[in-house]
Amino acid sequence: MASNADSSSRSAVGAQSCRAQTPTPVSASGRSLWLWVAASFLFLALLWTAMFLAARQADTRTVPLQTKGAGK
Repeated sequence: MASNADSSSRSAVGAQSCRAQTPTPVSASGRSLWLWVAASFLFLALLWTAMFLAARQADTRTVPLQTKGAGK
């Protein structure tokens, strides 16, 4: 009789461990934090894009420090 009780308790434990675990709900502060992180990455991406566009349009011609005839 003791072996029947052992096998039934083992099957109950096995059934509990095989059940799908439900995810714990994320708190509102956790979502808010991830929203701020995503917004920061978006802002930085826009800032980098603006800097690259500005650098692409910048005039980069060099100007000589002195004329050729001024050194004599």
